[in-house]
Amino acid sequence: MLGNLLAIGTPFIPSYQELRPFAPELWLIGGIVAVLLAPLMLRKTNLASAGIALIAMALALLSVLTAGDSVGSSFRGMLLVDHVSIYWKTILLIFTIGIILMWLSSLMHTMHEGDAPEYFTLLLTATLGMCLMSSTANLLMLVIAVETASLPSYVLAGFRKTHRLGAEASLKYVLFGAASSSFMIYGLSLLYGMFGTLQLDGPAGIAAGIATTHQPLPLLIFAAASVIVGLGFKISVVPLHFWCPDVFEGAGIDVAAFLSVASKGAAILLLTRVCMIVAGALGFAEGHVNLTGLAMVLGLIGAVTATVGNTAAFTQTNIKRLLAWSSIAHAGYIMCGISLLVSNHMQIVQNGMNQPMQAILVYLSVYLFMNLGAFTVAALVFRATGSENLSAYAGLVRRSPFLALLMAVFMFSLVGMPPFAGFAAKVNLMWTLAENGGWWWALVGVIGMNTFISAYYYARVVKAMYFEKGEDESPLRPQLGGVALAFACALMLVIMFVGFSPFTHMAQRGSRMLAADKPPVVAGR
Repeated sequence: MLGNLLAIGTPFIPSYQELRPFAPELWLIGGIVAVLLAPLMLRKTNLASAGIALIAMALALLSVLTAGDSVGSSFRGMLLVDHVSIYWKTILLIFTIGIILMWLSSLMHTMHEGDAPEYFTLLLTATLGMCLMSSTANLLMLVIAVETASLPSYVLAGFRKTHRLGAEASLKYVLFGAASSSFMIYGLSLLYGMFGTLQLDGPAGIAAGIATTHQPLPLLIFAAASVIVGLGFKISVVPLHFWCPDVFEGAGIDVAAFLSVASKGAAILLLTRVCMIVAGALGFAEGHVNLTGLAMVLGLIGAVTATVGNTAAFTQTNIKRLLAWSSIAHAGYIMCGISLLVSNHMQIVQNGMNQPMQAILVYLSVYLFMNLGAFTVAALVFRATGSENLSAYAGLVRRSPFLALLMAVFMFSLVGMPPFAGFAAKVNLMWTLAENGGWWWALVGVIGMNTFISAYYYARVVKAMYFEKGEDESPLRPQLGGVALAFACALMLVIMFVGFSPFTHMAQRGSRMLAADKPPVVAGR
C-alpha cells in the first residue's frame, strides 16, 4: 500500500505566487460560499445576499486592479494570466457590479423573499466561469470554464419562476447549449487524439503540432469548425443565434443584460486567444493551413451576423428582443475584427500595438456601458409601467425627461453617432480593417451599411419617447439608484468618446503586450 502511495507522487499544492494572479476567482468562490450560508444565519436573505455578492465582486475587482504585472501560466499550464485576461476581468467585474446595482434599484421587488441566495449563487458562478474562459489555453480547462459559465446561465434564463416565457427560454437555451457543447467537446477530443496533448500553446502544444505535422486536413478542419460552433453559440453568431431573442425575452431584464455582454464577451476573448495561438504557431504565414481562408470565414460569419441582426430588429416591439438582435449585430462587428487577427502579424502590429486586439478590447468596454445603460432604463420603465413593449416608451419625455434623454444617448451610441463612445469604437474598428486593405474593405462597407440600417430601429425608440403620445401621461418617478447608474453609463460614453479613459489605456497596454509576443520559430518553415 505504501509503495502505491509513493508511486502517485507528491500532491500538487499551489504556492502563493501561483494563487496570487487568481485572487479574483478566489474572491468569487468565497462569495459563492458566503451567499449559500446566508440563509442559515439571516431571515431576510434577499438584501443580504445582494450585499454579499456586491462585496465579493468589489474585492475581486480590487484584486484585479492591484495585480500589477503578475503575468504567466500557473497550475501546470492549465491557467494563464496576461494583460488581455486582466483587462477582460476588469470590465466583466465592473459590468456585473452594475447588474447587481440594477437589480437593487429596480428589480428587487419582483423577487420572492428567499430566492436571492439561489440567484446570486448562479450569477457569481457564471461570472467565475467567464473569468476562467479568458485565462486558459488548455482543452480540459476550456471545457470546464465554458460549462461553468453556461450551466448557471441556463438556470438564470428561467429564473422568473412564475413566467411561462422564462421556462420556455431556459429550455430552449439548454437544448441549443447542449448541442453546441457536444460539437465543441467532440472537436476538442479530435484535437487531443491527433496531437496527444491538452495544451494549446507551447513548443509541444497543439498549435505547434499543427504547424509541424501534416495530419489529415479534412479532420483538422472539422475539429476547428466544431470548436467555432461551440464558441459561436455563446457569441450568438449566425446561424447559431436563434436562442438569443427568445431567451432575452423570457429572462428577466437583469439576466438579459448580463448575457448580452458577459457571455458574448467571454466567448469572444476565448475565440480570439485560440485564433492568435494557432496563427502565432504558424508564424502568421500560409502553409498547409490556409490562414487567409480562416480569416475570410470569420469575416464572412461576422458580416452575415451583423446584417441578420440588424434587419431582424426592424419588426421588434419588445425592448428586450430589440436589444437581443442588436447584441447579435454588435457581435458580428467584433467578429469582423477577429478575422484580422489571423492575418500577417507585421501588418496588424503598429507602434508596438496589436491594432485589431486593441480595437476589440475598446469595443467591448464601450459596448458594456451602452448595454448596461439601455437595460437599466428598460428596467426602470418596466418597474414603473409593468411593460417591456415599446408602447411603454410612448411620451416618456413628458413623464420623465431625464430618463428619456438617457435612453436616447444609449440608442445613439449603439448606432455609432458622435459625440458618444459608440462612434469612436466603431470608427476605430473600421479604420483598423481599412488599413489592411484588400478584401477587408468589403467588411468596412458591410459595417458602414449596417450602421445606416440599424439607425432605423434605434430611432424607433427615440421617436416613441419624443413624438408619440402614451396612454398614461402621469409623471414617472424612477428609482434614484437606477437613474444614477444609467447616468454614470451615459457619462462614461461621453468621456470615452474624447479618449480620456483608463479603459483605453488598459486596452493599449494589453495589445502592446500581445504584440510583443514573438511568434515561435517553426522548424522547417
